[in-house]
Amino acid sequence: MPRIKTSVHSLMFSFIVLLVASLLSASAFAQAGKISAKITDTKGEPLLKASIQIIETKQGALSKDNGVATIINVAPSENYTVIAKYAGFEPFTIKGVKVVSDQTTKLDIKLSSKHQDTIVVAAEKIVDITKIGITNKVSSTEIQTIANTQNIRDVVAITPGLIADGSNGGYSIHGGRGTQNSERLNGIETSNIVSGGESISQTAISKFAISEVSVSTGGLDASKGNTTGGAISSTTRSGASNFEFMARYRQDLPSLNGTSGNGYKQMGVNDKTYELAFGGPITEDVKYFVTAKGNSQQFYNAGPNPYTGQGAGLAVLDPAGNNLGNLPNNNYYARGATAQLTFDLLGLHLSADAALSSTNQQFTSWGVTYGDPAEIPAENKIDNIYSINANTGIGSTGILKVTAGYEASSDNVGKYDASQGGGLFSMYKIYNAQDNFTYDDNTHTVTPGPDGIVDIYTPVSKQIADPHNPSNILNLSGAGINPFTGHIEGGGITLSTNNPYGLTNTFFAAGNVQGFSTQTIKQISLDAHYNDQFGSHGVDVGIEAHVYNINNYANGLPWDANPFRDSFDVKPVIAGAYIQDKMEFSDITFQPGLRLDVYNPNNDHVLVDPYNPLHVVNGVTVGNFTSAPVQALLSPRLGITYAVTDKTTFSFNFGTYFKNPIFSEVLTATGGDFNAVLARGNNIIGNGGLKGETDEEINVGFQTGLTDVLRLSVNGIYKKMSNISGLARITSPGLALGYYLYTDNEYGNYKGIEMTLEKKMSDNFSAKFNYTYSTTAGTSSTATSNYSALINQSSDAEVAVLPLTPYPLDFDRTHVAQLLMTVLFGRNEGPKIAGIPFLEFFNFSTKTIFETGTPYTAFNVRGQQTGEHNGSRQPSYFETEATITRNIPLSDVFGSGIGTSSFDIQLEIYNLFNTNNPITVYNTSGQADDDGINAVYTGTVDFINDPTNAAGNQLDALGMLLYNPRWDLNKDGRVSIDEQAQAFQRQRADRFARRTNYQIPRRFYLNFALHF
Repeated sequence: MPRIKTSVHSLMFSFIVLLVASLLSASAFAQAGKISAKITDTKGEPLLKASIQIIETKQGALSKDNGVATIINVAPSENYTVIAKYAGFEPFTIKGVKVVSDQTTKLDIKLSSKHQDTIVVAAEKIVDITKIGITNKVSSTEIQTIANTQNIRDVVAITPGLIADGSNGGYSIHGGRGTQNSERLNGIETSNIVSGGESISQTAISKFAISEVSVSTGGLDASKGNTTGGAISSTTRSGASNFEFMARYRQDLPSLNGTSGNGYKQMGVNDKTYELAFGGPITEDVKYFVTAKGNSQQFYNAGPNPYTGQGAGLAVLDPAGNNLGNLPNNNYYARGATAQLTFDLLGLHLSADAALSSTNQQFTSWGVTYGDPAEIPAENKIDNIYSINANTGIGSTGILKVTAGYEASSDNVGKYDASQGGGLFSMYKIYNAQDNFTYDDNTHTVTPGPDGIVDIYTPVSKQIADPHNPSNILNLSGAGINPFTGHIEGGGITLSTNNPYGLTNTFFAAGNVQGFSTQTIKQISLDAHYNDQFGSHGVDVGIEAHVYNINNYANGLPWDANPFRDSFDVKPVIAGAYIQDKMEFSDITFQPGLRLDVYNPNNDHVLVDPYNPLHVVNGVTVGNFTSAPVQALLSPRLGITYAVTDKTTFSFNFGTYFKNPIFSEVLTATGGDFNAVLARGNNIIGNGGLKGETDEEINVGFQTGLTDVLRLSVNGIYKKMSNISGLARITSPGLALGYYLYTDNEYGNYKGIEMTLEKKMSDNFSAKFNYTYSTTAGTSSTATSNYSALINQSSDAEVAVLPLTPYPLDFDRTHVAQLLMTVLFGRNEGPKIAGIPFLEFFNFSTKTIFETGTPYTAFNVRGQQTGEHNGSRQPSYFETEATITRNIPLSDVFGSGIGTSSFDIQLEIYNLFNTNNPITVYNTSGQADDDGINAVYTGTVDFINDPTNAAGNQLDALGMLLYNPRWDLNKDGRVSIDEQAQAFQRQRADRFARRTNYQIPRRFYLNFALHF
């Protein structure tokens, strides 16, 4: 990774960037395709300067001397109408022309001077012989028909080469971490620059809003940068020439849910979704499309985790009769809206887009269920994305496109006021975490001025008279009422039996579950690109820039004067420029490209010497930091596709890729009082100069149309991953306590073979089978996955804690297979009984997934590693989902005057066959419902019903009796050690009965949709 450090290099770099900027301008993800039409007469002779035009967008082109006319920069759509004209010939119209991004739609048009049937429906070619790279594109129509697909994330999940990354979140693409992907909406980068996580827009906006989802997993061309995983790009819909209206309601049907293998029923989530979409023309040249979506879930944890598939919704009852499958204070709300306006102005074609998303939820769990509900934290997330796209023609074939974007996102976690807000139409009112007052715990007085403890988290002691000896005052630390909130604050208190199991140190009784955090990210982006067609050459050049403003503050222990506190305010800049030429000849396509990625961390938090991190300035000891250097990488890209026939191609792709580090690893714990940070042992500290990851990838592929509707694709991939983030243990004689520093020394590799066999819709049936065989090996699954191993590492250990060579990473799955099938019957179609087509207007869709297990490291019950690192495997996973839809044409009810309007009734079924196999196992036993620990209750004191506390050890941390009458089974006035042991075993039995390591049983959803 070359770095630009000196002033000379900086000047040279600035000159290069300015030179490139003066010649080009660019969208890093050019969300557009093109139409290439060969126009001839009836004898096959090419026609010069024949015209073609897209009716909906008015884009057009004239044919060259070879009869080929090419329209570039065409937005994805499934239903364009193209008209061809030539003087002295009848016009020729083709309807239903489909355009997908980054691909060429080819048309063959024969014009005649005689009257002919000039309206035809375009037939999609089974193989695009000009396609470069490995990309899966899903259109709006396909999104509506794939089983149980609700949002962008669901579409992305069915892409070959993707594996859910339960360790980092998101999806691992060709071996990369889930935080290494680029995610764009309408050309605007939306992945979180601090965490690398996905935007909430991926799940919050309506599926009616989506025009196309494109997932590029390999062979990325030079326009795609700042990713070492994959490029996920989605576009929202434009208004059509006719008015459209769609509405949808969806809810779960818990009464139909299945039971797990242990006999417990799967509870419902009380999941309700409302969607609305409408759009059309305002004038002939001005069109709009608007969508809105709301989702509420009352029992969020009962549903599946999107990346692990695990849930906690079985109807297990605790001793008090509480249903552990429907925990209280477990609400989740999401809302999304999109709007697009397209119009022409001053020779420009303009598109203004907005995508607004927000979610809010409560963070609860079994462990906090029996405590004070006021201490359960909430989270509010907002992500609003705005963009303006302008394009104009330059010369006869050139197109200049400029995209300006603005994104404002926030993520706030903390205590909230339950009396104000918190629902589908309002966010939670999260308290401001401020330290404005000093609380004296000795005198119980409050005075203005900070004391290092956040006011609303301040712990207060409680003094009570010893019931046995009233003259003896007992001081109960943290058990008093906070004067700012009226609740017990401070750290969580678990020394209490005030729970249905009567156990201590098992459940929270009072106090806080966690600290708080607040994060705001603002992004201004400017992308522009120019492309032109010069004969067989499609030249594309561009530049992009993203300026961020990040404000991040977190306090993990706000009730402590020396907390785990983290804050940074930084304005990094990410930029890129590229040039590429897609040369399309009759039987071969070349696409060489060159990309420059630039990353300016714009911070001064690089430790000069990690082993001596402090120095004295003006008599004050502070962190010894310097400024972070700018990083740059020049990346060559090459794609070659050779067409053996018009249905068979071989391909080769090579590229190097760069991804900036995420800022949680760059600046964590470097802000504020660095002395205090180092005073806490085993702290993890950010590296302001952390390098971005750099990868090299080679793909070879084969694609053939076995028939006009059946296509086979095979791709082989090898990727070498470098500069991956990890941790290093830093110790020195000058450090009283060691610490851990983020580094960029980890590495890995990915090897995979992907196969896709796809049958296009014909004879009422379509199917797609994906299979991937792969291995992902490296030296660190996450940036912090080696943390505990480094702490526990011993020079005389019998088994090495950390392997010296790459090992299977946490998200490695050797075999992954998916089967998507759809059966669709229209009017008078399908099997008949007594001449009646009883399945007329029915749609059946299934999605089946099989995955082998991910690796884990085995330990014994004493916490000692017993095998190779990640040498064992979790169980395999198999599940089928299904959707049954009945379409009711409203013309059959109200007459033909209502047109093509329809009403749909749809039933979704998750886990169709109710398979109840383990998903994960305990690393101490290899089993899903037994941790292998021969658990013996270790309590030594009977809990006596003695309000006088004569024994002196019968009060809990809140001053209440430890005696819990529920577990005084023989009613003798005491809970004996034996009775406590029975409660302990009941709690363990209930924990395993919840089967959080197993597949979630069968679930049902009902949908109603209206289309005008």
